Amino acid sequence: MIHPHIEDLREQLIHHPLYTELSNGEDIRRFMETHVFAVWDFMSLLKSLQRNLTCIEVPWMPKGDPEIRQLINEIVLGEECDVDADGTVMSHFEMYLEAMQELQCNMTPIHTFLALINDGIPVQEALYKADAPKGAQTFVKHTFSIIESGAVHSIAGVFTYGREDLIPGMFLSIIDALQQEGVIRAPKLQYYVQRHIDVDGDHHSHLALRMVDLLCNDDTKKAEAQIAIVSALESRIALWNSIIT
Repeated sequence: MIHPHIEDLREQLIHHPLYTELSNGEDIRRFMETHVFAVWDFMSLLKSLQRNLTCIEVPWMPKGDPEIRQLINEIVLGEECDVDADGTVMSHFEMYLEAMQELQCNMTPIHTFLALINDGIPVQEALYKADAPKGAQTFVKHTFSIIESGAVHSIAGVFTYGREDLIPGMFLSIIDALQQEGVIRAPKLQYYVQRHIDVDGDHHSHLALRMVDLLCNDDTKKAEAQIAIVSALESRIALWNSIIT
């Protein structure tokens, strides 16, 4: 499934210069204030898959491939109802918000954005009104163009190859080093990143790979998914570039 160009783009992300530029608390805060929007739209990608691949309507009816239903529901459970370091049940997004609060990030844009979404404001308008970072606005717009395409095989490909396991161990090492040097105190962020690596980069990635194999069941779907994955990876690189420029 994975094309050499896709692997090259993934390597560019994993070794992006952004990570080596995170040298103090202000750098980490600036990163998180943009990245939080990607954490949010990751959940939107995931829930769009659940909506398309399972029945979430009443009255209920069996829908689609039972194995795919199991795969996507297991991933949703882990992302939406995990536990934090204290054993409190919450989504990975909510863990990230707590980590931002711990580091005294500017929470106004993301909270304003969520309130606008809750009021029924369209995503792009809400991003603009919330004064989200420009790089985040462009990134989320691209993600929602994939979601709104309705091409489930492409959405699954982007979720799996473009999002699921792309926070490298290098990021955790940087956080560890900054804490040891006394530059920041970020146990919640450290836990979030470690949890992401342990769960998303291991168990969930295997589930997602199987889901893609089942959905990309002909050459046309494989080709379409690869195009979507490349565009998503390029969008993520542009997001990282926006943080350091």
